[in-house]
Amino acid sequence: MTDAIDSAPVALQRSARRRRRLDIRPAAFLAPFIVLLGVFTYWPLVDTVYLSFMKLNTNAPASFVGLNNFRGVLDNSQFHDAAINSLIYVFVSIPLKVLLPIPLAVFIWTIGERAANIYKSLLFLPTLLSFVVVSIVWIWLLNPVMGLFQSLIRPFGLQMPALLSDVGTAIYVIIGVGAWKLIGFNVLLYLAGLSSIGRDYIEAMRLDGAGDWTLLRRLIIPLLSPTIFFVLISTVVFTIQQVFTPIDVMTEGGPLNATTNLFYVVYQYMFQSFNVGYSAAGTVILFVFLGALTVFKVLVIEKRVHYS
Repeated sequence: MTDAIDSAPVALQRSARRRRRLDIRPAAFLAPFIVLLGVFTYWPLVDTVYLSFMKLNTNAPASFVGLNNFRGVLDNSQFHDAAINSLIYVFVSIPLKVLLPIPLAVFIWTIGERAANIYKSLLFLPTLLSFVVVSIVWIWLLNPVMGLFQSLIRPFGLQMPALLSDVGTAIYVIIGVGAWKLIGFNVLLYLAGLSSIGRDYIEAMRLDGAGDWTLLRRLIIPLLSPTIFFVLISTVVFTIQQVFTPIDVMTEGGPLNATTNLFYVVYQYMFQSFNVGYSAAGTVILFVFLGALTVFKVLVIEKRVHYS
C-alpha cells in the first residue's frame, strides 16, 4: 500500500513530462513556417525601415541621415502625383472589382449548372493569363493606327482616340484592364459565399411576397457581407501592386506621371535611380498608407458585416 502511494507522485510527474513533450509538437510543426515568415517577410520589413534612415553610396560606407530620405520623397512632385493616382486606383477599382462582381455572381448562382459553368469559365479565363500578355493585347486593341478597334470603326469614318497617350484617360484604361483581368476571381469568391446561403430562406421570402430586389437587399447582401468585406480589403491592399505590370508595359508611368503610383515610384527609385534610401523611405510610406486604409475599413465597415 505504501509503495502504491509512493509511486503516485512519480506517475504524476511522468504524466506531466509527457504532456509537456506533447505541447512542444505544435510549435515544432509551426517552426519551419515561422522561420520562413521571419526570414522572408519580417526581416526584410525591419531592414527596409533601417535603410530608410540611411544613405548608401557605392564609394562610401552607409551613413545615417535621419528623416532626410522621407523629406526628399515627400517633397518630390512625382511622389505627389503617385500618391494621388494611388487613391484613384483604389477608389475607382472598388466599384469594378468589389461591387460589379456581386450581380454577376448572383446571376450565375441562379441559372442552371451547365450554363453557370460556361459563364464561370469565360469570366475566369482572363485571370489565368499573364498580366504581360494582357497588357500587350490591350495595347494592340487600343492602338489608334493599326489596332483592332480602329479597324472595326474605320469603315464608318471614325478615329480611335489615343487613350494611352492622353493624360485624362490613360489611368482609367489601366484600371479597366486590371479589373477585366481580375473580376472573374472575385466572382468565384462571391459564388463560394453564395453557396452557403440556404435555398429555404429564398423560398420562405418568396412566399411572403418578396421580389428580386428585396431578396438581394434583405437576404443575399447581409449573408454575403463577410465575403464582400474580404474582397474589399484585398482590393484595397493589392490593387496598387496588381497594376504595376500594366503600368510598366503600357505607359511606364506616363504620360506626365498620369498613370504612376506609389508602388511604381518605389520601383523607379530602386532600379532606375538606384537610390536605396529613397526607395526604402517610399516603401515605408506605402506600407503606412495601405495600413491606414485597411484599419479605416476594418473600424468603419466591419461593423456592418454579419458573421452569423
